[in-house]
Amino acid sequence: MNTASELLTVPEVAAWLKVDPRYVYGLASSGALDRVYVGRYVRIPAASVESYIRAHTVEAAKPVARARRPGARAHRLRAVRNA
Repeated sequence: MNTASELLTVPEVAAWLKVDPRYVYGLASSGALDRVYVGRYVRIPAASVESYIRAHTVEAAKPVARARRPGARAHRLRAVRNA
């Protein structure tokens, strides 16, 4: 079966996202994840989970280069030069 058309159970989605199944139910009821009812069972399309992951992925911030403060060694060198 094609991954894009695959229907997943709530525990499968919870394991994929490493969250509690109640959180997946909350995402589905809020509309963040699409849901399909098969009888009384809830299924989540894999494509919906993939698009949710893409929409909520953020890039890591690049570290800011900070000016180094002169430490104790700089003070000792300055004292030796002035002596």
